[in-house]
Amino acid sequence: MKKIFILILLAMAVSATAQTPEQLMQQGNDAYAKADYPAAIQHYNAVLQAGQQSADLYYNLGNAHYRQEEYGLAILNYERALRLNPRFTEARENLDLANTKTEDEIAPLPEIFLLQWAHNVVAWFSPTGWRIIFLCLLAVLGALTVLFVLRDDYLWRKWTLIGGSVTAVLLLLSLACTISSSVRYNRHDGAIVTVPMAVVKSSPESGSVDKLILHEGTKVKIDETVGDWHKVRIADGNTGWLPQAEITII
Repeated sequence: MKKIFILILLAMAVSATAQTPEQLMQQGNDAYAKADYPAAIQHYNAVLQAGQQSADLYYNLGNAHYRQEEYGLAILNYERALRLNPRFTEARENLDLANTKTEDEIAPLPEIFLLQWAHNVVAWFSPTGWRIIFLCLLAVLGALTVLFVLRDDYLWRKWTLIGGSVTAVLLLLSLACTISSSVRYNRHDGAIVTVPMAVVKSSPESGSVDKLILHEGTKVKIDETVGDWHKVRIADGNTGWLPQAEITII
């Protein structure tokens, strides 16, 4: 009985001293304001370890790494912030700034205009944002359909039919954007080089031929995984293999 009582007291003590994610976040912000960036990073990571994530958290963590001149980790966290909130203007601006600090200057392959435009449209909102737009358009279409059925006036029925047709087209487009955005969000094939220098190999083994060298902060796309190796593709179309330890998935 005495042992059980002691265990209960210990559990209560641990519970009393445990910090909430909100408290850890505030401590990270306070440390950042005091220019104590290592402490800020520690607190922000503790929030992540507690199972909480948000665009603001990744943005703050990116800023702290940037102040430490850890540009690879800064880019990684800005990318993660934009993954959750594609319209996060400050994260986009800081990502562009951090990218100017990287060594690799890679010219991306040209993209067909319509495809580029479609990708930009999908990136306007997160999957949740597109789902909300889809549901709103669905509600509007339902309301217009009810009005079309209930009203006998010719002019009214004409305009509700036109409005319903336009809404139906927008509904289909928003559905396509919702699906595309969800696929991109759940794909997890983007990664950032987070070591000072990474040697891209011709095959997934350390003794294979060196193809090229990438530096910290370079973004890659993962095409294939074999054991602890990833086949990566960079923006100019070049491919090769990197050890898992040298990149971090966004």
